Amino acid sequence: MTFISIDVHKASSTFVMLVPATGEIFHRRVGTTRERFAQVLAQVPRPWTVAIEATRQSPCVCVWLREWDADLHLVDPEKLSMLGKLRLAKTDLKDAELMLHALVHDYLPECYLAPEGVVERRALSRGHEVLRALSTQLRNHVRVALCHQGLECQSTNLTGKAAQKAVPQLLQELPEGAALVAGELWQLLLTVEQALHTVDQAIGQAVAKDPVAQELCQHPGLGPITVFGMMAEIGEITRFAKDKKLHSYAGWAPRTFQTGDFSSNGALPDRCNKRLRHWVGLAAQGAARSRMPSIAKATYERIKLRRNANVAKTVAAREIVSFVFHTWTRALAARAPAMAAA
Repeated sequence: MTFISIDVHKASSTFVMLVPATGEIFHRRVGTTRERFAQVLAQVPRPWTVAIEATRQSPCVCVWLREWDADLHLVDPEKLSMLGKLRLAKTDLKDAELMLHALVHDYLPECYLAPEGVVERRALSRGHEVLRALSTQLRNHVRVALCHQGLECQSTNLTGKAAQKAVPQLLQELPEGAALVAGELWQLLLTVEQALHTVDQAIGQAVAKDPVAQELCQHPGLGPITVFGMMAEIGEITRFAKDKKLHSYAGWAPRTFQTGDFSSNGALPDRCNKRLRHWVGLAAQGAARSRMPSIAKATYERIKLRRNANVAKTVAAREIVSFVFHTWTRALAARAPAMAAA
């Protein structure tokens, strides 16, 4: 058996390896490639217990280590840096040594290592988010280009049938340079919208195959895109013992300050899953605006009378999170006897 910690970077990575049987400790700095990693690991006995810091390069390294049957632990970089505050120097070797010491002595600050199915859903959901942001930017640029010449497209949807007839005519009225740029932006917008349509269809098909997602879509304000995004960011509902844990993970549990008999709630935390917070916020807004009754809508209207819209949205968002948690948990509990019988 070997304990291994890896500080991964784009060009090179630092290994620190401990073989408990002999007490030997090895240091290696190699290029971040599959071949070099395989060469280093081949020098130490199996099984391998590996700690790797969560960075931009860590996903591909995690894929390699899984293929090599390593016992993988993903480390929270922010918590790891807090553990290393008392060290006089911060180097890649010191970080790897700290991870190895935490791994061996069982105080490693781990974060969620998503399985392949969750990674695939997140890629689809986050790709949709990127395409939607690009579409919004392109729409704004096209409208600004028209506005600079006193022109305006009367259609609300800039890619609708009416706009697709009107916009090319408006672009012809622009000066040569502005028309060139605006025309290219317009063509890019149409391309992005076509890509969005394809991704939306893929998400719709994934939701149609998932009974939990279909049940969640029955709640007012929750559509297939929102439900898919929330489920992708949550990953596995079994990670959370109760809905309040999920409130904190989603960033909808305000900070609490207490001293003696005094207690108060502060702002929403910065440390959370920001994408999940975004999707839950959209769901809370949709539920509040929906004509269909729901606990989230009733809560929003009740709190808004006493406080304000922002506080009401926060409380409604927690109701949405609780609904997702309990619906998903009940679905798994109902499915468990059937899976056991099979």
